[in-house]
Amino acid sequence: MEFTASLMNTPKDLTTPAARTAALREWMYAHAIDAFIVPTADPHDSEYLPDRWKTREWLTGFTGSAGLALLTADEGWLWTDSRYFLQAAEQLRPTPYRLMRDGEPDTPTLAEVLGTLCGQSAANRTFTVSFVAETMPVTLLGELQQALAGKGSACRLCPAPEDPFDNLWSDRPGLPAAPVVVQAESDAGVTAAEKLDAVRAALQLTDEGGACLLGDLSEIAWLLNIRGGDVDYNPFVLSYLLIAPAGATLFVGAQKLSPAVKDHLRANRVETAPYEAVMRVAEDFCDGGPLYVAEGMNCAVAEAVKSHPDVRYVPSPVPAMRAVKNEAEVAGFRRAMLRDGVAMVRFLRRLDEAMAQGQTLTECDVDTLLTALRAEGDRYCSLSFPTIAAYGPNGAIVHYEAEPETAAVLRPKGLLLLDSGAQYEDGTTDITRTIALGPLTEEERRAYTLVLSAHIALAMGRYPEGAVGLQIDAAARRYLWNHGYDFGHGTGHGVGSRLGVHEGPHQIRKNVRGCTMVPFRAGMVVTNEPGVYVAGRFGVRLENVLLALPPESTPFGSFFGFETLTLCPFDLRPVDSSLLPPEQVRWLNDYHAQVRQRLLPLLSDEADRRWLQQATSPLPA
Repeated sequence: MEFTASLMNTPKDLTTPAARTAALREWMYAHAIDAFIVPTADPHDSEYLPDRWKTREWLTGFTGSAGLALLTADEGWLWTDSRYFLQAAEQLRPTPYRLMRDGEPDTPTLAEVLGTLCGQSAANRTFTVSFVAETMPVTLLGELQQALAGKGSACRLCPAPEDPFDNLWSDRPGLPAAPVVVQAESDAGVTAAEKLDAVRAALQLTDEGGACLLGDLSEIAWLLNIRGGDVDYNPFVLSYLLIAPAGATLFVGAQKLSPAVKDHLRANRVETAPYEAVMRVAEDFCDGGPLYVAEGMNCAVAEAVKSHPDVRYVPSPVPAMRAVKNEAEVAGFRRAMLRDGVAMVRFLRRLDEAMAQGQTLTECDVDTLLTALRAEGDRYCSLSFPTIAAYGPNGAIVHYEAEPETAAVLRPKGLLLLDSGAQYEDGTTDITRTIALGPLTEEERRAYTLVLSAHIALAMGRYPEGAVGLQIDAAARRYLWNHGYDFGHGTGHGVGSRLGVHEGPHQIRKNVRGCTMVPFRAGMVVTNEPGVYVAGRFGVRLENVLLALPPESTPFGSFFGFETLTLCPFDLRPVDSSLLPPEQVRWLNDYHAQVRQRLLPLLSDEADRRWLQQATSPLPA
């Protein structure tokens, strides 16, 4: 490894990605590490990370929620997916990192780059690749080990001897410590004890022994009917859970537990232990029988359980159980959608008035106003993800997030893409509306109408029982494909019941993946969000949340459809009716009639009521 003298003089003021990268390179040199992997991960492989584990963001300056960095003495790479190509290209420009467009045909994978680096290493010298064990999922390490197996002794993958960010990141946040709350059984629908018994049955844990260790925070929250605030936007509790035949142990900070929470856990045969004690789980908490460890566990815990004589890595049975919502959860979704719809109508009316009056609003003002209106609703807890308020060209950045210093000012023309959602005590919402702020170009009207057509096609479609997301995806995309349009993200993702706004195991998308091959079942909740993004000009996305209905039999088989749970008008001003088939116009009018019927009684302001009646006026069929 070659280092220049300048790299050996680490800047004390580590305020830029270049300075932080130089400091990490010094640390690598001191520990004889040739390449260092920094994934976007916490010990629980979460989507949204507690601040303590935002090390990839701290190092590279890229703020997207998905990405992986690789650093050597001379080069830096950052992989991210199509949602963030535009954002990453902008944020990485002043940094030492090269953007790797993950999934593009000409983009090498992490394993391929590491393989090349190993091959270029000097003869008779091992090329050492390292990482922080607690933020490296076992599954990713296994994939890398398999891909590099042919390199023999030339490449060595190993955990770092310490976490370098503990020293380099001088004001690194500590462990989150938000209090735990109990999810009301009337909202959960099933007791924690019943859910734990279902896991025991799925893994055949018997009185003869055996245990299952879970690390996914969403699974633990759902299983135990608890919620917390350790992760932004997701009501999760930083914890691990060991399920044994006769009880369970929750590894969690004791300061988070009120007497009521402790009583709830004891009533469901759940004991507690310190969060850090999970590293002693094999020695102190397991009896005889196999130890099932859920796939996705981090390498630090994997190392800690090696002393157990029978460790078996298995897919967690929880996602499939949780995906099918029970009656109480569905009822909670419906109540949450009513509150969210009211907030959206109140916001959209005020936005229209502000634009008509020539008021100055920025993208951040849009976020602030909508969040405040949501917070006025009953049982509101938080947003379910960072609001995307993207005007004009920013709408083409799929996961754009406005900053006060650079937020665009809204003008009385063009399109505003608004993707937002909230966590309520009884449900989670996710909605996107694209709004005309004034005159539009012909291309904007065309793209908007085709996206609306794609959305309606998926929502009103019927699908054979057992259909998977890969098949359902084409119902929407074909309306875009026929006109030469497409989009890079998925068409739909699962949504949790006051849990994560992105929830597996099912997705609707055009790629062949495990998540797109999951058969849909009645009770599954999924989004419907096709889009079109024209770089540098505008973006359109329209999103509702859907509920899969029980299949109905015909002489040719059983077929299911979806109920649209989201209640909010689509903006009809951009619609080119000539591009909408008559049956889709009828669906749209019926949907707007339902929105009007459900929301009007909940609106006390006469101006809001008038706005909703006008916004849901039927289109000519």
